[in-house]
Amino acid sequence: MPKIKINPKQVLILKTAKSLFWKHGIRRITIEEICKEAAVSKMTFYKFFKNKEALAEYLLVELLTGWHNQYRAIMNKDTPFTSKIKLVISLEQAASKDMGEEFFKDIYNNEFTELQKLIDTEKNKYNAELVQDMIEAQKEGNIRNDVKPEFILYLLEDIGSKVMDEKLSALYGSKQELILELTNYFFYGIMNREK
Repeated sequence: MPKIKINPKQVLILKTAKSLFWKHGIRRITIEEICKEAAVSKMTFYKFFKNKEALAEYLLVELLTGWHNQYRAIMNKDTPFTSKIKLVISLEQAASKDMGEEFFKDIYNNEFTELQKLIDTEKNKYNAELVQDMIEAQKEGNIRNDVKPEFILYLLEDIGSKVMDEKLSALYGSKQELILELTNYFFYGIMNREK
């Protein structure tokens, strides 16, 4: 299979946009700022991306796909379940690293509806897969038997809303700290204490 060649200027635009979006959010950053920071022309930008939202979508797909592939690799490992959970928690922490408050707000406040749909679609696929993994772990005795899969799914869906809860967020220094706390709460709350 031939390798797909990516243009170095496209890579530069992606790297620059990711850095700016993660730090300042999507809404505040302009195409002009991305081009200036990446030292490329607007014509070069439009050669690769229709608009800023298309660029943000590309970055989110890349992020979500990479995260999912890493999650799947962790769950396929032949290691104890508790080790897998620790790795998944580290993965969550790494995925949210460097993402600023504005980025989360832009995504979760539905300003960019297409990006929100993308995230919702991916989240639903991931949640369904995660529930199946938890059911399998439950059969193996790693997850408490008294926890209903529907409850696991409910908790997963609720975590996203908790991330944007201003009162809860105020208790933490950053969204990343809150995400880590919620992830720990979720996984360690459903695990079998006897194992």
